[in-house]
Amino acid sequence: MVNRIQSGDITVSLPMPVFLVIEDVGWWQGFDGSSCQEPYRNDLIRPHCLEDYQALAHLAKRLSMRIVLGMVLCEWDRTDFLKDIPGATWMGRSWNNQKNRCPSLDRAADYLNAHDHLLEIALHGVGHEFWHNGQMERSEFHDRDGNMRPENIIVRHLEAFGRLLDQNHIHASPRLFIPPALNHSFGNHSIQTLLRRFGIDYVTTKFSRARQFKRPSHPKLTWESGVVLLERGSAPVAWNVMASPPVWNDSQPILPLHWGNLLDAQPERNLEIVDPWADMLIARTSGPDRILAEDAADCWRQAAACYLAEIKNENNQIVIDLDQIPRIASLRGVFSIKIQGRSHVSWCCAGATIVEQKQEPEELLTLKLLPDQGGKKVVLFPWKSKGLMGYGLKDAGETAQIFIHNGHPLHGL
Repeated sequence: MVNRIQSGDITVSLPMPVFLVIEDVGWWQGFDGSSCQEPYRNDLIRPHCLEDYQALAHLAKRLSMRIVLGMVLCEWDRTDFLKDIPGATWMGRSWNNQKNRCPSLDRAADYLNAHDHLLEIALHGVGHEFWHNGQMERSEFHDRDGNMRPENIIVRHLEAFGRLLDQNHIHASPRLFIPPALNHSFGNHSIQTLLRRFGIDYVTTKFSRARQFKRPSHPKLTWESGVVLLERGSAPVAWNVMASPPVWNDSQPILPLHWGNLLDAQPERNLEIVDPWADMLIARTSGPDRILAEDAADCWRQAAACYLAEIKNENNQIVIDLDQIPRIASLRGVFSIKIQGRSHVSWCCAGATIVEQKQEPEELLTLKLLPDQGGKKVVLFPWKSKGLMGYGLKDAGETAQIFIHNGHPLHGL
């Protein structure tokens, strides 16, 4: 989606965010067990190792992005307590995770804690699937038809996920949920209400796969019980393809990949896989219509601005109308605009504070704006030496911040 306006020889855009979500992180065994009632793992021809986490941190650093890891944690169980959680594992009451209890757990946990600024842990599942009488069903929190598992069982699984983090001394409080196998529901508040109780602010899934008790508020974005759901779209690479070259149709904010897509059969060569992905994303977001999100919160705010805000040209002013963005804390705050053209012109901003400015090539300026509290619009207009009275801002009691298009601020009024 492109949300921009042309005014003379300049273009102002609310760029679509681009954000990496990596699913199925956390397995230690690489093989896909779905043919023998075990989970759909990454279908890797080797076990996972610390280098697989290091590759993700390298990618995040290249992108200046705190990427999301949708984690599955049953193979991190140090005490086999999951035998008491209904439907959590394929072994049921006979659950035994001895083969995965090794020094790699400590090394990976320490690495995740040390690189929390680059890697954000999200809730994907305890075992990804659900097991009933030894038979695997898709998937952990909903069945294939979008019917929610019993509430008491979901609560047990959510508590178990937190306990697995605590067991391994991983200092994370997940705020994003990625429904396993895209089985989810919305429109009746049930699952979102539960997720919110456990600190979840964001969900990303494929809307067409979810059971919809009512239509989403926007085709790509909806909200209920304080949780905001963002369209995930289809993954550009199949879940079981290792070492994929970069490919992306750039039609959605979320770029969903699976862990194995970014890994090589030889762990020491992982960076040869992730670096081309970084190169592609940096190149494809360098123009006025897309921007790399810094983290999940930045992605969701920017998506709300891109989808719901309206840019208008009124009396030589660029007006960004924010009225349709809901009053939900996770959607309110800093968002970005890009201005292309007139690199020599000075501009004013009313109704927001400029918190960051970055001059790009091709006469492209990126501004991060923090709207005034309770504000419903942001106004941009060329600075004129005669003052601001002609724009009616001082009479309205509004504030304006002055900046030059080459990124050097002058002053605020």
